[in-house]
Amino acid sequence: MNKSKLVAYVVTAWLVIEIVAFILVVQFLGTLAAIALGVGTTLLGLADIKRLFVYLRGRVANPRAQMRSSGNLLEGTLEAVGCILLILPGFASDLIGLALKAPSVRASLADRIRNGTAKRGPQTIDLAPNEWTRLNDRRRRRSRAPQRTAGEPARSP
Repeated sequence: MNKSKLVAYVVTAWLVIEIVAFILVVQFLGTLAAIALGVGTTLLGLADIKRLFVYLRGRVANPRAQMRSSGNLLEGTLEAVGCILLILPGFASDLIGLALKAPSVRASLADRIRNGTAKRGPQTIDLAPNEWTRLNDRRRRRSRAPQRTAGEPARSP
């Protein structure tokens, strides 16, 4: 499939989902409440973008002061994407944007993205026979108590 067709299909699907979400919200809340909710999420996204710009301006002005408490770049990027999704009109994008504002969702998504790129390395490591031992055998040997003969006295710890 051509990449431009794929992009067209994704944008079309996104628009259809946004229209369906808007119709459902209008039916549930009413027209004025739906418009007020849309404006409110846009203002929330704009306020959060402003907060991110102020934070970044402070980091650029004094990068060493923030070194110890620096956040993860990937999580910051996901937070910025969430802000942009809040600014865009539509309730489906607002839902995803609000989810990306939650730190636990951002951390989980960042871990999934990182682990997906980390699995590109080799899946098998070849070792010589003297370079490895079985962990199960070690545990069994350690868990068994030493056996005493009938005439041997018990050792004190």
